[in-house]
Amino acid sequence: MNLTKTAKLALLSLSRNRLRSFLMMLGVTVGIASLTALASVGEATKQETMRRFKRMLGTFDMVIIEPGGASTRGMPSLATVEPVLKFADAAAIAAEIPAVRQVSEMQFALDLDVKYRDKTTSPSVIGVAANYTAVRGEELAAGSDITPEDVASLARVALIGADVVTDLFPDQNPIGQTLRIADVPFQIKGILESRGVGPGGASMDNTILIPVTTASKRLFNRDYLTAVIAQLEDPTRAASAIADISALLRERHGIIPPAEDDFRVSSPEAQVMQITEVSSTLSKVLVGVAVIATLIGGTVIMSLMLIAVSERRREIGIRRAVGANRRDIMVQFLIEAAVVALAGGIVGVLIGVGTTLVITMLSDLAPAIMWTAVGGSVLLSVAIGLVFGLQPAWRAANIDPIEALRS
Repeated sequence: MNLTKTAKLALLSLSRNRLRSFLMMLGVTVGIASLTALASVGEATKQETMRRFKRMLGTFDMVIIEPGGASTRGMPSLATVEPVLKFADAAAIAAEIPAVRQVSEMQFALDLDVKYRDKTTSPSVIGVAANYTAVRGEELAAGSDITPEDVASLARVALIGADVVTDLFPDQNPIGQTLRIADVPFQIKGILESRGVGPGGASMDNTILIPVTTASKRLFNRDYLTAVIAQLEDPTRAASAIADISALLRERHGIIPPAEDDFRVSSPEAQVMQITEVSSTLSKVLVGVAVIATLIGGTVIMSLMLIAVSERRREIGIRRAVGANRRDIMVQFLIEAAVVALAGGIVGVLIGVGTTLVITMLSDLAPAIMWTAVGGSVLLSVAIGLVFGLQPAWRAANIDPIEALRS
């Protein structure tokens, strides 16, 4: 018997036993839908994490130097860090480390009241160098940036984030207006482009930038820094740059091993890779669970087909009596298993893609359909049908036709 006739008989048999065919499909459908959805949602989450870190950090061609050893935790501010990182340290890094293109000094304060007329808010106030926005890759939505002249003259000027605009200037243009930071007047000269929500869920727009010299001498009265950003000439050599910066600071701070460093140097790109690696590991675990569910669907196919072999003994006997050989019977049952699994896989992919679109929409994630996972899921479903259909097909092919006709 040729393959076309065998395939037609297989499809006819499936159509006659629709409930059993549906149940065999169902197991594969659930597994493939889970596999498709989990792989795609995992990829969407990874891309969103990368996007948020990129938006928060600006660029990855830099390293960040902060006071405090490796055991220090939390967001550094003038109230929480030791006074060990100085302006002279930043100047030395810029002058003595060839891998560093430029540095940008920073001072953070997180607990200052900012007022405009009868409105008050408490954003992050950050003293920054004139090159801060360039190093971080930030842009202005309006107005002008802090200039080297502002830094040199200790100018009382400020750039404000979108949240500050909303809180203090909901109905007017803030450019040129004067707000008070800890009762010190500052004129607004620019508005920062909105960056939205960071990876931790906090807004990155609740910020005010002022010249770092003004912050140090007119507002905070502190001569130490909470962070230094070092922009690198070659981002691929961040590890060697970190080693050189660490050696320089140990020498300047008089730290002799095994004494612990009083600073830490980190690479944003390395941090992002660690976080995305954790996310990828979790995604792989979930995908593994989905694969197991798909394999369970394969066992359902095998179990139902073994039952079907017992129920169809007389049909098999008649086919053998009219000329079908063992190979024809085996091919027919394999086709039935493959077709059921393929149909279940296609339906599962459609459900998985739809589930992904719904989840990403509800979670405000950009849709990221893993088409490689979709194609792999379809192939996996066919493979499962053939593998788990092999035992029932072999048993059907080896039924004695005489005994089958007597049953």
